[in-house]
Amino acid sequence: MKPLSLYELNSLVRELIAGSFTDTYWVTAELSEVRVAAKGHCFLELVEQGERGAAPIAKARAVVYANLFPMLKLAFEEETGQQFRAGLKVQMEVEVSFHEAYGYSLVVKDIDPAYTLGSMAQLRRQILAQLEREGVMEMNKSLRLPRPLQRIAVISSATAAGYGDFCNQLDGNAQGYAFSHRLFPAVMQGEATAGSVIAALDAIASETDSWDAVVIIRGGGAVSDLAGFESYDLANCCAQFPLPVIVGIGHERDTTVLDFVANTSLKTPTAVAAFLIEGMDNEARFLNDAENAILDYADTLIHREKERITALTTRINHAALSFCANREARLSVQYERISQYAMRIVLNHRNQLQQTRQSLLTLLRHYQQDLHHNLEIYEQAVAHYSPDNVLRLGYSITRMNGKAVTSAAALGPGDTITTQFADGTTVSTVRQN
Repeated sequence: MKPLSLYELNSLVRELIAGSFTDTYWVTAELSEVRVAAKGHCFLELVEQGERGAAPIAKARAVVYANLFPMLKLAFEEETGQQFRAGLKVQMEVEVSFHEAYGYSLVVKDIDPAYTLGSMAQLRRQILAQLEREGVMEMNKSLRLPRPLQRIAVISSATAAGYGDFCNQLDGNAQGYAFSHRLFPAVMQGEATAGSVIAALDAIASETDSWDAVVIIRGGGAVSDLAGFESYDLANCCAQFPLPVIVGIGHERDTTVLDFVANTSLKTPTAVAAFLIEGMDNEARFLNDAENAILDYADTLIHREKERITALTTRINHAALSFCANREARLSVQYERISQYAMRIVLNHRNQLQQTRQSLLTLLRHYQQDLHHNLEIYEQAVAHYSPDNVLRLGYSITRMNGKAVTSAAALGPGDTITTQFADGTTVSTVRQN
């Protein structure tokens, strides 16, 4: 058999499908991706989930052409009150199509607005309603972001491109801000996502003093890839976490239940990095403004204090001059009073001294008179008791060897004595004693 080209084979498949699927079919599926092209065509990715958290068991691409999409979208949103977006479970009328270049796809002909919302959106509503009933919905949102916000605990996959972009943008910021961040690795896709992220949060909770906030980031992908984040346990853990939680999961169009409970919700990892850098910009501006305000206030205060010191100096000078003048006048008065008082004291003491002098002179004269009288008495006594007068009274003086003899015991036989009388002396020899 001659080999077929790929185009020839695809043409046979297209003819076979076109001949086999001649009708349209109503199918139910989940919208895991909704993308409107520039020309107005809406490209969809349809999935059918297996067991909870498992990989999808079926996928298909679909398209709503531009001539039909605005009408179907408007009718769907008016009746359901929901935006036509990824995450909804829808029922659509489709025809099967196969193109040689683009392969298998479904062409949407109608959408049933009465069909219930997709399982992801319904599950999310249930989770959020339960958190609201338990009163934990706003707990993490109520935490105030620290200032400055520099110490970041990051939960992501170590090999994720989004984590690399986050680190590159944060560490390479043009302003040169220094951030301290550490990765707490976690599975970010599939059935193990919720448990892995909770384990990383538990690890961070054991060292909360080391971090200012937690960042949970993941790059974009199909909405079905983010199903692991639609978890009550994970949402509850984030809602009650003691540090502010900042999430940046997916692309601009992606939303998970964590976006509703986290302190701060941003679209992408790079948006989270930009948010942190902007926060440091705000801190730098605040510090710069504070520095300028302090300098301005200091200048104003210094100027005001200089003026106050000048005014005080003038007042002090005036007060000092006035005080000195008052004191000088008081001293002059005191000097006059003291001088007059001193003169009175001097005069009083001079009079007292004069009186004392007169009294002393009088006492001295009386004392001299008394002494003179006593001397006369003494002279008379001395004259009365002089040796000559005593001898004339009949007394004599016996001497031996020129010394007066006052006792007979002092004399012995043979001693020569001299006896003096008033009119002369005699020499005698002691014969017997």
